[in-house]
Amino acid sequence: MPLLHPLLPVTAGALGRLLLCDDFSAVPAAGPAPRRRPRPVSAVRPGRARRALGPGAARVLADTVRSPRTPPPWSPEAVDAALHGVLGRFEATAETAGWRDAFDGLDEDVLGEAAAEARAFGADPAAAVDDLVGELGRQLAAWQEAIGELGRELTAAAQERPLPEWAADAGRSEDVRRRRARQALLEAIARHHHGPLPGEEPDDRPW
Repeated sequence: MPLLHPLLPVTAGALGRLLLCDDFSAVPAAGPAPRRRPRPVSAVRPGRARRALGPGAARVLADTVRSPRTPPPWSPEAVDAALHGVLGRFEATAETAGWRDAFDGLDEDVLGEAAAEARAFGADPAAAVDDLVGELGRQLAAWQEAIGELGRELTAAAQERPLPEWAADAGRSEDVRRRRARQALLEAIARHHHGPLPGEEPDDRPW
């Protein structure tokens, strides 16, 4: 069998013909390797397409980017927000009106100071005391009316449901403040005109 030339490129078909030939002269010369034709652009494999999200994944993604949901007006969150709004508006009104400050530290000495100031300026001390008591009485009336309005607004904000304990406590606390202010005014008037009140509770009671 003749030896193959080391520089001769041999294909499978040429090798078969070579084996059947007696000499190398019968072997057709191998031409250059055929060039591969470029693939048309349409045949080029495009980049991997992005897979579409499934329904569940799409909902999860939408929930993460969606704006916060506004609770329905009958939900506990919306009711609490409405109650806080009512109490906040009442606090602002009470602060502006000055009801609490007007009765803070009120006693017979306050009435006595009003009488003494009027006397110093040559005015009627009794009339000065009456004017002060009348003004405090009007403030008590306005305070009471505001508390009544507060109760109606809280009831409406709760949508006819029972008030939460914290909201009821806020209303009760305001009621107690006004009643104490009224009691302080009555005692100041009585002590200013009649001196110390009899029948004070003893400090050594066992209950």
